Amino acid sequence: MATESSPSVLTRLNEGASAFIRENRRSMVGMGILLLPALLFVALSMVFPTLILFDYSFNPFVEGSIVSGFTLAHYQRALGVELYQNILFRTVRIALIVTVLDFLLGFPLAYAAVRKGGLVGKLIVVSTLAPLTIDLVVRSFGWFVLLSGNGLVPTLLTDLGVFPAENPPKLLFNEVGIIIGLTHVMLPFMVFPIVNVMHTIPRSLEDAARNLGANRFTVFARVLFPLALPGISAGVLITFIVAMASYVTPAILGGGVKVVPVVITDTVTSTSNWPFASALSIILVVIALFVIVGYQRALKRISGVGGV
Repeated sequence: MATESSPSVLTRLNEGASAFIRENRRSMVGMGILLLPALLFVALSMVFPTLILFDYSFNPFVEGSIVSGFTLAHYQRALGVELYQNILFRTVRIALIVTVLDFLLGFPLAYAAVRKGGLVGKLIVVSTLAPLTIDLVVRSFGWFVLLSGNGLVPTLLTDLGVFPAENPPKLLFNEVGIIIGLTHVMLPFMVFPIVNVMHTIPRSLEDAARNLGANRFTVFARVLFPLALPGISAGVLITFIVAMASYVTPAILGGGVKVVPVVITDTVTSTSNWPFASALSIILVVIALFVIVGYQRALKRISGVGGV
């Protein structure tokens, strides 16, 4: 009898919960219930670990051990020492350059994928998506081979006369190599948000603008760009934040040129100085939050679009 009654009890509970949600889905209680699983996941996977790092960042690190207490020495070291200041600026600068390059490459690709359609559009989407099926380490080592002294890219540039044979370009173990690798890695994160928005923009708006005498740049600046801002803002924020927090590609292609994620990993593995590594992590989080809030406020002031 208990086996037969169990499904009916579960069914009644399910029906009662569904009816409650339908009746209250527009109220704060109903919305809270619907959002609760997602909020719990975010709290467990992001908020709590960040709070733990925040707590670690104030612990003193004495003679190779973490001791109880409170100190701001780790933040003073990260923000006051010129070495770490340069690393922070370099990290943000590289992320900004990668974001700009990905937008310049990604918007035309997204536009062609949507407007051309057919085989051309499918090829663009597949070509952009395909690298994501390959492990990030493998892709980064692929760029290592391509950019090395005898690799394809320096050899091709030398053969084309862009650089003299006696002075070939140095594209590895510097910021240039990191930027090239990250631009390739981050490109899908810029393209696909813009593709999703471009599908919602009627082509008739472009045709109408051209019929009224607008050139291609005017159509882009006055029609496409404002309407595609939600997708552009999503792509820009994702690309910048992920590029700023990337470790694998800068570690492989950067060599001695360090960015913050590489320094964090080196600090943990070489000295076990978790408090200082936590302070660097919190600084990255604060920079990311500052960029997100500032970017969205700028979008609202410019066009009333809230971004992501």
